[in-house]
Amino acid sequence: MATTLPRFAPTTTTGLRQLLLIRRASIARSAESLRREAVDALSQRDLSDVLDHDDPSADSDSAATLMLIERAEQRYWEVEQALARLDNGTYGYCASCGAGIPLERLRALPATTTCVACSDRSSYRSRGQIDTDREVARHRRWRSPSIRGGSGSELAR
Repeated sequence: MATTLPRFAPTTTTGLRQLLLIRRASIARSAESLRREAVDALSQRDLSDVLDHDDPSADSDSAATLMLIERAEQRYWEVEQALARLDNGTYGYCASCGAGIPLERLRALPATTTCVACSDRSSYRSRGQIDTDREVARHRRWRSPSIRGGSGSELAR
């Protein structure tokens, strides 16, 4: 569905490439800073902190830092993929429907792969599934015999 024709004038493409390169460098600096922070935090902890199960804050801080590093690496990969699309002529086209992605969207989210409509549909489906899951869970709690004092046969509903 993707085309290989460049969407933009060479000067616009050059500007978008520059934006992606700046974004990639910024993400790389951020990820490196987070890695150093994680190493420093681990090196300052002694063995008793690591084995202290009564203080989960140290573990949650480490987990949060690792999640931030993982997200930075994901964003870096997305920028790398966008640069590859620029090189092969598929940059600026929606990966879902093949339509052109507006230049304003690309300037705001240079690594995006979808147009606004497809992104909205995807978000709506995700939110809809989450909302449906919450409604099912809420409904199940309401019918739960432990809450309503009902019999076990109500669980089958």
